[in-house]
Amino acid sequence: MRVLMIAPPGAGKGTQGALIAVHFGIPHISTGELLRDHVARRTGLGLAVQAYLDRGELVPDQVVLDMLRGAMVAAKAAGGGFVLDGIPRNMHQARAAYLIGRELQMTADVALHLQADDAELMRRLLARAALEHRSDDTPEIIAQRLALYREVTSPIMSWYRDRGILVSVDAMRSAQQVGREILAALEAMRPFLDLVPEQARLPVDLTGLGDAFGATDPAVDPSG
Repeated sequence: MRVLMIAPPGAGKGTQGALIAVHFGIPHISTGELLRDHVARRTGLGLAVQAYLDRGELVPDQVVLDMLRGAMVAAKAAGGGFVLDGIPRNMHQARAAYLIGRELQMTADVALHLQADDAELMRRLLARAALEHRSDDTPEIIAQRLALYREVTSPIMSWYRDRGILVSVDAMRSAQQVGREILAALEAMRPFLDLVPEQARLPVDLTGLGDAFGATDPAVDPSG
């Protein structure tokens, strides 16, 4: 099983990515963790990353993609499955990650979209900022992050939808409810992944299932 995660800040991407990885026994490739690990180990890539951070600059796509390639090579050696968390953040990264996967014969089976509205994401992120004493996460900054996500993610979503690998899940519920639905969907898809070519697949939208089965539970914070 090869899954990449698409989700706005606060949707529970890290929580669900970790759950999928444990369930299927596959590596959880988090680009944020990769960056921190390379910096901590002072690898060549890590030193390059630290230099950008010291200058207050964003880490260039190519540096992140070089780290991704190394992690995917390791994932292939471990069996070929993965959960990718933190990339793609823009269309260039999406296409580049696809080319890396095609080169290694391990393109994603599923682009998992965690869907949540901005008001709920704002609530979760402000709660997390208060809990972690993150003074930089103000309502204005969070609104900018969410607006940027919507702007750059729309073409990515369309691209994965056209490829037939997009699976959309309602992330407005508890982490447990969302996780159960994701695992059930992935398990149902698993027997067909090797039988149905990518170009013959259709996107899957599960966002209406929660309401249909009365699963909404607003009292539980699903952000993980």
